[in-house]
Parts: sequence; structure tokens; C-alpha cells
Amino acid sequence: MSQTGRLSVRARLTLFFELAIFVIAAVVGVALVGFVRQTDLNHDHAEISQYMAQVQDEFATQSVPVLHRINLPSNAHVVIQVTSLDQQVVWAQSPQIEGEPVLATVAQDDRSPNGLVARLVNSPQLAGVDVDLSVGTVGTVTTKRGPGLVFAFIYGESLSQSLRLLVMSLLVSLPLLLLVSGLLIWNGIGLALAPVEAIRRRVDEIAGEDLTQRVPVPGGNDEITRMARTVNNMLARLESSSKFQQEFISNASHELRSPLTTLLVLTERAKQNPDEANWPEVADVVTREGRRLNQLIDDLFWLTRHDEKHIEQKFLEVDIDDVLFEEAQRVRAMSDFRVDVADVSPTRVLGDPALLKRMVRNVVDNALRYVDDQLIFGCAYDGDDVVVRIANDGEAVDVATSDMLFQRFVRADSARDRSSGGTGLGLSIVQSIAELHGGSVAFLSVEIGTLLAVRLRRDGGPGAS
Repeated sequence: MSQTGRLSVRARLTLFFELAIFVIAAVVGVALVGFVRQTDLNHDHAEISQYMAQVQDEFATQSVPVLHRINLPSNAHVVIQVTSLDQQVVWAQSPQIEGEPVLATVAQDDRSPNGLVARLVNSPQLAGVDVDLSVGTVGTVTTKRGPGLVFAFIYGESLSQSLRLLVMSLLVSLPLLLLVSGLLIWNGIGLALAPVEAIRRRVDEIAGEDLTQRVPVPGGNDEITRMARTVNNMLARLESSSKFQQEFISNASHELRSPLTTLLVLTERAKQNPDEANWPEVADVVTREGRRLNQLIDDLFWLTRHDEKHIEQKFLEVDIDDVLFEEAQRVRAMSDFRVDVADVSPTRVLGDPALLKRMVRNVVDNALRYVDDQLIFGCAYDGDDVVVRIANDGEAVDVATSDMLFQRFVRADSARDRSSGGTGLGLSIVQSIAELHGGSVAFLSVEIGTLLAVRLRRDGGPGAS
């Protein structure tokens, strides 16, 4: 991992913004230096051109003595030197360069407006003077003596010195800017991230203590506030899931303990008095309780896989009427109850065959616990749905409070007194399977007995797509 990756978010953001400020300041500084340089050049060229024009106009009307130089009017920023065309004799000069020899030579340059450019002479005689000269310009002049050359220079503080001063100022101010901005950014990010750190510490405390606690929610509706609300919603779901898990484990333990206690007590008594024990009855009880344990474990395993989203569905064409006919044969074979299948119509859905058979089996087994004499099966299309109805003529269910019967480990009071009572998981599994197929399940009001209706999507619901 790189060194930057080990830095905190606060440090990484500070470095990022510092780098951005440095790049922006550097670009602005370069642009500023270029702008100032070009502005100074334009100003100097304008001043030189204006002064040269004045000198040329005045000088062209004067008589130039052979042995004497003319001192031109003084200008604080511009110096002028007028020489012969062969650059051997100085005819005139500004007071600042009085007595100096020829300062420059002439060269051809197409980039110059007049095609000429002035170049300072590299001579020991000019040492100390050339450092004060910059931005040279050359032009021609016509005098009474003949044609000559006019050289003009900026005198005094050179352009390069001005730029060096500007660059030095920028180099000094840039570190100060980075230092001050770095401190402001560091403190600003620290203030912005303070609520996040408070939320982190709070979550760390909650994880080790009590899920009923919540993180503080800052005011407003910014990202941190929304994050705090999301964390609180997550904690609420975790709290609900934890309570549900604890209740599930408690109920499962209770349901497992009941048949195990029956088996242990029965076998212990039979062991103490083997000669007096009714072994056929013992075998029946052991078989019944063993099947109940097996069913309970199977249901618990299925619900666990369902809660963890590990149920694998195979969507095939399933004939619900065939499933109901098979259940009718099973009920007739194992009991004396009558099964009415007159309302079973040819119906087909797209779904998982194993899950749908388990769903119907659980509904039928639940109906068998309350039947007196007859079960009634039915199925038919209802628009885009298939409705499966299973009714019995026994004890009625209070439809107003029947939703609670689909909760796990919840059973009707009468079922708790029956030796054949279920574990309270069958209807919960029925509801889960129906929902996996885009459907629902509910008890409906009837005059006699109980009617349970399961509604399924003919196309299998969202899971089939």
C-alpha cells in the first residue's frame, strides 16, 4: 500500500487541495509574469517611439558640427544616441550617456517594423553602462550633414530587473499562501468531518453495548445528516433482526424441547419398568415425536435458507390441479376424511414444482388438524393469477385476527391441545413460498369451517424474469 493510502481522509483532502492551489497559483503566476512583461514592453516601446519621433524631427532641422556632439533633451526613462550611418561617429546623445562611444550596432531583422534591430556592443569601454540599457530600438534620420542612425534604449531599472522582482515576490508569497491555505483547509475539513467521527465513535460504542441506542443526527439535510439517518435506520433494522433472531432461537428451542422431553420421559419410564411398559404405545409415541422433530428441523432449515436468500428456484410449468389431486389421494389413503375435488379446474402456473408441492402440502396438513369430516379443494384462474382454495368443515378461524397465524411459531389455541398440533411454522412457509411466486395467502370468511386461499401469479412473479 502506498504512503498516501495510509493517510487519513483529512490529510488526503488537505494534500489534494494544497496541490490544486499550488497548480492554480503557478498558472496564475506565469500568466501574470507574461502579462506584466508584455505590458511593460508595450509601454516602453510606445515611450521610445514617441521620444525617437521627437528627436528625429528636431535633429533633422539642426546643423551638426563636425567636432562637437549635441546633448539631447533629458528623459528619465529613455536615452538616445545619434551616430553616423557607418556608426563611427556619435553626433548626439542624451545627458545620461554623455561621452560614451557608440553603444550598439545595426542588424537586419524582418520581424522589426523597419527591418532593423539594435544590438549592444560588447566592449570593456561600455562596462557599467550596458546594464542600465534595455529594449533597444534603431531608426534612420536625415540631417543636413547626411543620413544617420538613431538608437533609443530604456535607461535605468531594466525590464529584466522588474520581472525578477515580480518573480521573487511570487516565490515568496506562494509558500505563505500554501501555508495559510493549508491551515485553513486542515481546520475546515476537521470541522466538516467532526460529525462523522462522532458517528463512528457512537457506532463503535453501540456495537459493543446496546442496539437500542442511536447515533446523533446533525441539523440540516446535507450528506452527513443523511448518512446519520441511514445509520440509524440500519441500527433499527439490526435491532429488529436481533430481536427476531432471539425470539426465533427461543421459540425453536422450546419447540425442540417439547418432543425431546416427551421422548426422554417416556423412554426413562419404560427403562425403569420394562416388564410393565406398553411397548407398542411407546413405539407409537417415539415415531410420532420423531416425525415431529424431523418436520421441525426441516422447517427450521428451510426458513433459515429463505432468510439468507439461499432458496434456489426452478421455474417450470406446474399443473396445480395435478398437485391437488395427488394430495387428495394422500388424504384418502391416510385417513377416513372425505375430499371434495369438484372445484378443481385445470390450472397451470410458472413456478418451482418442489416449492409449490410443499406449499400445498402444508396447507392441507394445517386443514387436517381442524377437519371434522370433509376437506374441499379448488383451483381456478382469476385474471393473471391462479387461486388455490382449501377448506374444511371443522373449527372456524377468526378472520379478523388470522394474519398472526402466518407468523412463525404462532398456532391457534386449540391446536396446542391436540397431539397432532403443528410447530407453528407451516403457514409461515406457505406465505414465504407464495411471496416467492409473486402471490399472497389469506383466510377467507365462510359460513362453516375454515377456508384458506393462496393466490399465485401465473407468470411466476418477479423471480421468474
